[in-house]
Amino acid sequence: MKLKVLHLFLLSILGGLLLGLSFPFTGGLFPLVFIAIVPLIIVNAEINKASKGKFLLRLGTNYIYFLIFNVVTTWWIYHASEGGMYMAVLANSILMILPFFLAGFVTKHLGENKGLLALMVFWMCFEFLHFRWELSWPWLNLGHVFGNSPKLIQWYEYSGVMGGTLWVLVMNVIIYIVLRNVKIKGESLKIQTPNLLFAGLALVIPIISSLVIYYGYEEKKDPVNITVVQPNIEAHTEKFTLPTEFQLFKILSAAKEKIADETDLIVCPETAIPYGMTESSLDSNQSILLLMDFLNDQGKLSMLIGADTYEFFDSKQSVASRPYLNQWYENYNTALMLQPNVPIAKYHKSKLVLGGEKLPFISMFPFLEEYSVELGGTSGLLGVGDEPVVFEAKGVVYAPLICYESVYSDYASMFVRKGAQVLCVITNDGWWKDTPGYKQHRMFSQIRAIENRRSVARSANTGISCFIDQRGEIISELGWNEYGALQAEINKNDEITFFTKYGDFIGRIACYLSIAMLIYAIVERLKKTGVWSKVAKK
Repeated sequence: MKLKVLHLFLLSILGGLLLGLSFPFTGGLFPLVFIAIVPLIIVNAEINKASKGKFLLRLGTNYIYFLIFNVVTTWWIYHASEGGMYMAVLANSILMILPFFLAGFVTKHLGENKGLLALMVFWMCFEFLHFRWELSWPWLNLGHVFGNSPKLIQWYEYSGVMGGTLWVLVMNVIIYIVLRNVKIKGESLKIQTPNLLFAGLALVIPIISSLVIYYGYEEKKDPVNITVVQPNIEAHTEKFTLPTEFQLFKILSAAKEKIADETDLIVCPETAIPYGMTESSLDSNQSILLLMDFLNDQGKLSMLIGADTYEFFDSKQSVASRPYLNQWYENYNTALMLQPNVPIAKYHKSKLVLGGEKLPFISMFPFLEEYSVELGGTSGLLGVGDEPVVFEAKGVVYAPLICYESVYSDYASMFVRKGAQVLCVITNDGWWKDTPGYKQHRMFSQIRAIENRRSVARSANTGISCFIDQRGEIISELGWNEYGALQAEINKNDEITFFTKYGDFIGRIACYLSIAMLIYAIVERLKKTGVWSKVAKK
């Protein structure tokens, strides 16, 4: 079978659409993900056979595939920033090509079967590294495809989201092998019985095991009573223009309607206190005093709330430091734990939004600062928290995940390893308007609940605010553009899952295997060119 260039591009377009439609809330047809990568594998297999023009053809077909996937799934960034959307879509599409280029190199020198194994290994290594570098944008990791179907991914408590990625890759590779053997090698379908059996088991075993875990899992009854607030303040026109007192009045009015005698904690959104407060004088800040009076009046309650804060220094601390008179200051996206008669605890957001809160490689290229755009939360170049910080209130330990941090599986588990018994997510998803973005973001909290077996209390400025149980199921929620509050009893948990303890071990193994396979392929290439024998003689 030899496909024309036009056919290769058509296959790339088809595959990109299938993958985009499989992603939650941009189609949600997740079964498509098990075949969505097959067209691109076929395209790359045909390119591997070409005698010339491989680089440009691989670049064009692969880029079209991932460009379509990125546009279909994350076009909504446009509502926050047109430039930010172009940056995210165009750059991420280029990065996603790399595993296929590397797999093509391995295929050339080690053969197609090893090339297919390399493709899976390189892709998982790419996802692992995409969590951990300056251009981090792991929103579209393949394992996230199942996030809206928690019954199917209970085994994420062992593998993390990377286990879902591995599932997707194995299914696509096996299906491609069957098609290759039948259509290209001319083998009969009957001979493919072992491959088809393996594909069936690879599909069914994770589903059955997940259902067994799901229906067998029982939360230990250890309730915490929490109220989450959704003030519904429009992010573009109101959030940073309305007076702080008015915004806090909306928050406290909504909270008061849902506070019960047994309430332990009130959770409010990211940057609920929207205008900068100096951290050295938080105790005397008028907004803090107003909130403390409310908490005292309601029976000495505790409150987790987001704020825009500043800290001053005598010298420059980082690329985010800015001069002010004879000092330097840094702006932070902060979570505060307020408790009457207890010192205020604070945590600075660590996983910053690319473009909106940080710029990549700015320490090397300072001129990039002027291109900072608003993508969510506090905007501009922000200071970064050193490490996860947990808050304790009334004997319960909470993880204060701020917005984008809920996308990062390994990072969320660090809070749990520090003792967090409940995950709290505070966010402002109003930047994206009524699009798939805020729904996808809520879905990540469901995955974090499963990975760590922690209940989640989520407060979003404009929605979705919700409670999530330890199986990743939504207990109750306030939808988009609704004003109000929710109150619920959720169970805290002290048990540590396999994933929480060991983190993304699949990703780490994939990185080691990637290095090994690249070295293997390079050595084989040197052998073919005769360089290896010359080196060996020396």
